[in-house]
Amino acid sequence: MTLSETGKTPKVQSMLVIHQGALGDFILALPALTALRRNFPNAKPVMMGYPRILQLAEGRFYAEEIYSIDQKGMATFFVREGALDRALSQFFSGFGLIVVFGKDGEGTLIGNLKRVCQGRIIHINPLPNWDDGVHLSDHLLRQLTRYGIPLSEENPRLYLKKEDQEWGKIFWMGRGISPEERLKAIILHPGSGSRKKIWPLKHFLDLFRHLQTKPGGKFLIVLGPAEGPEVQQAFEELNSPHLILTKGLSLVQLASVMEGCRLFIGNDSGISHMAVALGLPTLAIFGPTDYRVWSPKGEKVEVIRRGIPCSPCAEERFFLCKDFECLNRIEVGDALKRLRSMGVEV
Repeated sequence: MTLSETGKTPKVQSMLVIHQGALGDFILALPALTALRRNFPNAKPVMMGYPRILQLAEGRFYAEEIYSIDQKGMATFFVREGALDRALSQFFSGFGLIVVFGKDGEGTLIGNLKRVCQGRIIHINPLPNWDDGVHLSDHLLRQLTRYGIPLSEENPRLYLKKEDQEWGKIFWMGRGISPEERLKAIILHPGSGSRKKIWPLKHFLDLFRHLQTKPGGKFLIVLGPAEGPEVQQAFEELNSPHLILTKGLSLVQLASVMEGCRLFIGNDSGISHMAVALGLPTLAIFGPTDYRVWSPKGEKVEVIRRGIPCSPCAEERFFLCKDFECLNRIEVGDALKRLRSMGVEV
């Protein structure tokens, strides 16, 4: 029996998606989530995972409610044949469909969910094989077709509420930036969740120095929790009136600020994926990871990389490599050349 509601199977009234991935993984899963929403239009959509990330989905097309995977009692569902939390057992039993993004297939979590849930449970392997070269979004969509769920749009998309957009407008106005100036703003994100994916800070600083020579532009520097104080200090020492530094924002707040800007430049990071899902023209700088699998997916994306014999890294080499020539060899001139190909005056 397939899960498609185009056939004679009973309509699903409630659907829970469990996704525990990082920000980039979540963004690249959005096409699969779109396919689920469109195939089960009558189902109340609920998600469980990390609220810091899932806030981008709550009340924004993909989920009406979100729940934390780290809540009290959830640990019992990761113990084989153990006593399950009563409240959560009742919670899970109410869903007609549970979709689990996870590595363990018919493992402990799914086995325990089957003990309490009368609805259908399907498993989605969240990662393709390391050497397959298949983009993650395509990998996820292909798995849904095994259950009779038709393909949907292939590019991730985020939806902001009117109050989100108003918050972003107030952010820019509070810094003296008009709506017209916002449309010309360029966003730089010099960080990533992994230090092994970061283009040297010196190159980001040199790129900014070059770009600021063009009249009429403001630059938003996004500083996340992974960026140390030396990154903020380096930009502050430039003492440029064109610079706006921001840190400590939630992902929804950051998305609200980023939406509508002219251009995003960043590393292989979740924020780069978020920029593309917001419709921003994006230049993403890739090093050791396989751009065929992990590049931001959208219509206005350019990936810059330096093809050297060992790039992308083999799985075992990624964790051992300390040189990362694949990133260090990418020059500011390479970035400027790619920006020109995107129609950016540099």
